[in-house]
Amino acid sequence: MHPRARLVVILSSLVLTVCAALTWGPAQGATAPQAATAPASGVGVSTTPGLPEQAASDLYTVDVDGKRPSVYRSEPKERTCSSANCDGGDRARADRRSFNWASFRFGGGTRPVVTVTKTSSAAGVPSDIRVRGTGRHTVLEKDLDRRRIRIRVEQPDARLSVEFLDSRYVADRQFPLDAMLLFADDAAPAVPAPSRSAPGTYVVPARASFDRRRAASAETVVFARGVHDLGYWEVPESVRRVHLAPGAYVRGAVDSATPAKVRQKGFTVTGFGVLSGERFDWRADKRTGGATSCSYDCWEHTVKMVQLGTDGFRLHDVTVVNAPHWTISGHRDDQITAVADDESRFGGTVEGVKVLGNWGWNGDGIPALPGTTISDCFISAFDDAVKLYSSRATVRDNTLWQMDNGAVFQLGWYGKTISDVTVSDNTVLHAEWTGTNSNWGLLNYEENGGSGTISDVTVSGTRVMGPVTRIVALSNQEASQSFRNIRLEDTTVDKLFTTAEIQRLSGNGDKRLPRNLVHQSRAPLQLTVSDLRIGGTRITGDNAAGTGGFSLRGAPALVFE
Repeated sequence: MHPRARLVVILSSLVLTVCAALTWGPAQGATAPQAATAPASGVGVSTTPGLPEQAASDLYTVDVDGKRPSVYRSEPKERTCSSANCDGGDRARADRRSFNWASFRFGGGTRPVVTVTKTSSAAGVPSDIRVRGTGRHTVLEKDLDRRRIRIRVEQPDARLSVEFLDSRYVADRQFPLDAMLLFADDAAPAVPAPSRSAPGTYVVPARASFDRRRAASAETVVFARGVHDLGYWEVPESVRRVHLAPGAYVRGAVDSATPAKVRQKGFTVTGFGVLSGERFDWRADKRTGGATSCSYDCWEHTVKMVQLGTDGFRLHDVTVVNAPHWTISGHRDDQITAVADDESRFGGTVEGVKVLGNWGWNGDGIPALPGTTISDCFISAFDDAVKLYSSRATVRDNTLWQMDNGAVFQLGWYGKTISDVTVSDNTVLHAEWTGTNSNWGLLNYEENGGSGTISDVTVSGTRVMGPVTRIVALSNQEASQSFRNIRLEDTTVDKLFTTAEIQRLSGNGDKRLPRNLVHQSRAPLQLTVSDLRIGGTRITGDNAAGTGGFSLRGAPALVFE
């Protein structure tokens, strides 16, 4: 048989029932014989009729139990600022990067079989096809000659990255230049879809002009399946819910952080549709409705994809892509400053949201607002993925893909007093850092003035796949920021790049700082590292400087358990 012929590995039914929740290659991803599977009546797929050419993938097709979802695509836009790499995206443009994804839904008792085919042959025949991700799944078959893989998804809420090891795969950093993501959701979401016939509901048909006057008298706005041109929209006070139906592709941004809605409770954004900022240039200025961009970092005026600005909010299931600046924010614009953080007033739930296709500086993910829970989300950010800026926040069971900028869990950028933050059981599929910039790392604080006490923060159960340049960077050498009872627990990292390897990486990274640093000077700094494993080796006080790559300055209370 030809060495690249179909690969089928037969496993016993016992192995199939105990397949690992996280799959990385054949070692963890169970493979099984091909079996005929009748289409499951409980499977729904997202399809968008009339999807614009630039938003439709020409690299992949996906079949879910005989149903064909739309395969969407995000790729970097041409640079709109004047100088080289002024938006941070020149490398992604040179590499012709893309994120491709498909979405489907099913209920308990259904186990859909998904076939992913890489239709483009330009990258050659892959040497392997691997699946990274979260959620129980089983690899049934790999056909390398046909560039095809079959996967059975065992339960909803899976977030899977299907990776073809071909000429478009960066082997030393272990990530594909053309990502292919599968988002498998529960057919019964936590917040059900609204009734379209209820009084006060404005259903926006596909390709119809969005009637802002009609929306101003509605309580619920539903975008039906198909393509919509919304633009920048300040949500009227009357509107308490915005819903994107499966297959809705809405080009625009939703801003509920207006003075008129500041006292509103329970603003809700839901649906399995897509909200895309593709028509906004980088740093689009909301003062012109996003038609022009700021020539400076006008963060107080930029278009944010979803701007909440109300308490008791619910942001569930929506896919948010192509952000021109911050992706999701709780701020009101008149309160966005380093010292007067209006996000301290707002909390809610963020569940099942997908954030990807961010290609420029300030492409942050999701802020953990006070009392807020962020769960079961997929976040790929080109800046800080999750901002831990508020007290009583919970971040759990999320899947992350960090681009070449920012931190995964960011405690910076300014002095603050917060406490009681819990981050647990999150998975980092990739961290693309090419250096050790001061604001990068799995857990980071970027000094930027101010003072305060960050206390009782626990980051536990994090699985970091592939190689990374840094795990932790906490420092208060320039700012009087105290850190008390900060815990990094049960962290597994596949590989920490050596200093020499980092020097050879090409991208946005600065190479001058140590890999893992704990530098204390102006205030107390307490950090406990418990059960940190790098490449299978447990890090202790004895090997922290060597295998662990830790650099200590001052007298931090650093303890390894």
